[in-house]
Amino acid sequence: MANPTPQQKAWLTRLRPVLPRYFPEARGQLDLRISGPPDLRTYSRLFPFTILEDGLPLTELVVKVPQGRKAADVHLAFRAHRLLETHLAEYPHLTVPRALDAWEDPPALIMLRVEGAPLYIRMRDCRSWAPENGCQLARHFVWQAGRWLGVLHQLTPPRWSRPAPNPLAQREHWLLALRAGGLDPMDEKRIRERTDVLAASAHESVPLHGDFTLRNVLCHPPQQVTVLDTELAFFGEPALDIGWFLAALRTIDKWQIMVGEMAYPRAVIHRTETAFLEGYQSVRTLPPQPLIQAYTTLRLLERWADFVQQEKQRNIAGLRVLVIRRINQHFARMLP
Repeated sequence: MANPTPQQKAWLTRLRPVLPRYFPEARGQLDLRISGPPDLRTYSRLFPFTILEDGLPLTELVVKVPQGRKAADVHLAFRAHRLLETHLAEYPHLTVPRALDAWEDPPALIMLRVEGAPLYIRMRDCRSWAPENGCQLARHFVWQAGRWLGVLHQLTPPRWSRPAPNPLAQREHWLLALRAGGLDPMDEKRIRERTDVLAASAHESVPLHGDFTLRNVLCHPPQQVTVLDTELAFFGEPALDIGWFLAALRTIDKWQIMVGEMAYPRAVIHRTETAFLEGYQSVRTLPPQPLIQAYTTLRLLERWADFVQQEKQRNIAGLRVLVIRRINQHFARMLP
């Protein structure tokens, strides 16, 4: 690769001496080369490399460097990956990326690269949910994603996890932010009606993925799914993870909202929800429907407030007001 970045060069220097420890079964001379540009995401930087044995490609490796608060969770993520590798061993089509090491300075997770396309791409390519092969394959991956989450929720929360944040405190924080953006009082009333059930004490405490979305599920035909970005840092209601996933079906970027688009047609959203919940039920009993609906609403509320907060920082007043109005209309329609 031409013109590698200083960060890529630094990781070449750091990793070369430890390659024999990561691949003790290798018999030849190990080396590595940069296999692509860095993937600069909101909360992490991904650096891809190819591992060479006697000059020939052996496998692909990714260095994930978390940013901000995520940097403190590197060791949690490493332990979570190792725990799930063991637990998922009896489920051959459900996996997590294999974690090789938690790097201390700078904080980073060293992992083997996972093949596959994110679930949202499979969904995007199947807007009609017609019965052709591609759509049946997409439906199967959705079912497998539900099954993966059900398997996770059978675990006892690991000792390093902590209680999930108070959902009603989060609700009040996000509602306060939205009122400044012109939230309709009737929409606020609907939100409260759908989430007041969360005032009751928790029914279950399970390890939570915390960000179970379509982007974090990789699909590899014919039937394997790999789930990314799991730290198991929190425990709480299983309905939280389910609601997060269902809300992802209704959340798109603000420019699609501006032209009145939906992420997927309502029929596709309904069929996807059904397939996902059936996959989950194949492993364990679903939480009560009001709890799932409440957490779906809460996740939509979070994304809604995030979109509006970003837009309030724009300098063009007229456009800012227009975009916020359209964002409010979209999310009000998407409430379950």
